[in-house]
Parts: sequence; structure tokens; C-alpha cells
Amino acid sequence: MKSINIKLLLPDVTHDLIVERAKAEGVELAHYCSSLITESLGNSGAKMPTKLPFEPHGHSPNGFNGLRPKLPDTIEQILAVFRLVQQNKMDFTDAVRKVAKDLGIRETTVRDKCTRRISLPHAPVDTDQFLDMLVRPNALRDYLCHRFPKFSREIAQRFGTTTPEALP
Repeated sequence: MKSINIKLLLPDVTHDLIVERAKAEGVELAHYCSSLITESLGNSGAKMPTKLPFEPHGHSPNGFNGLRPKLPDTIEQILAVFRLVQQNKMDFTDAVRKVAKDLGIRETTVRDKCTRRISLPHAPVDTDQFLDMLVRPNALRDYLCHRFPKFSREIAQRFGTTTPEALP
């Protein structure tokens, strides 16, 4: 992966929207912009999405879908991969493929969520580390709770626990 430094000139409204969505996703602004650009350019041969790749699906005005708070797409996609691997005994690659197909996104987007998007600034997560967490549900739960503390209670509930050690 290569890195470039660029300066974007954006209208205030667009800037504020990008900052808001990056915070909602729980990622750094640079990571958000990088993913946004990558996703947009990657879709050049396909139909362009009608909403940004990080925009919540079915987001209701109060931030809840039914009884559950809305989780960022990163967490939702990781949990979908986790369920397919754990419950359906699916191979990681096949689980990524199915999640991508079901959501109408690229496989690289799902893989990115399982590694780079959950990495901490100076502690990147690679595929081998993610695969290790994938077979150890408590490790994955605790890591996600640590990485996304704002959503730790909902993450714990999705793993079937209400008070993991990682919760504040």
C-alpha cells in the first residue's frame, strides 16, 4: 500500500459531513477519506452507489433499527463474516464473498473492514491476526469492544454476553 499526502478543498458542508461520518464509523478522518476514494474508484466499471459506502443502511432518525442501536458498517460486516464462519462453518474467503454479495459491495471492502479498518494507529491487524480472532469469539469480541468503545455494549450483546471484561 502506498501513501500520498493530499490537500482537499471542500465546502464547509461537505467537510462537516465527512467528519461526522468518520466519527460515526469510529475511524480516523484519513482512513475514512482513503476508503471513500478507493471505493469510488473501484466502482468505475460498476454502477455507482447512490449513497456513500459508509452511510448506514436503513438508518432511522433516532439511530435505532428496531430495538438495536445501529452499528457502523465495519462492525456489522465483521459480525456477518463471524456468524457465517462460526454458525455455518464457512471458510473465511467464502464468508467474505457471501457478505459482499449480500450487501452489493466488493469483497475487498469486506476484507478491508476485517483488517485495516479495525487496526489501531500503531498496531495494524493483518489477515492472520483476524483469522486467529475469528476462531476465538471472546478475543474478537474484546478487540472490537476496545476498538469501538462507543458500541461496546451492543457488540457484547451481539456475541451473546452482557458484561465482557472489556466493557467500561
